[in-house]
Amino acid sequence: MKKSIYILASLLIFLYTNPILAQADPGDDPDAPAAPIDDYVWILVLVAIAFAIFKFRAIYRQKIAQ
Repeated sequence: MKKSIYILASLLIFLYTNPILAQADPGDDPDAPAAPIDDYVWILVLVAIAFAIFKFRAIYRQKIAQ
């Protein structure tokens, strides 16, 4: 349990300290539109984490069954 808490805390600290942006600085153009994915990056991160957890859990259960 402590290991999973340590991993989760490390992940949260990493995501908190590193800003995630899908678009570079538009420069001097004030009319440049923002990339629509910038609003939903956190959702993509949560989906990726959930997918990884389910995949690792399935692999772990398969190893136990053998």
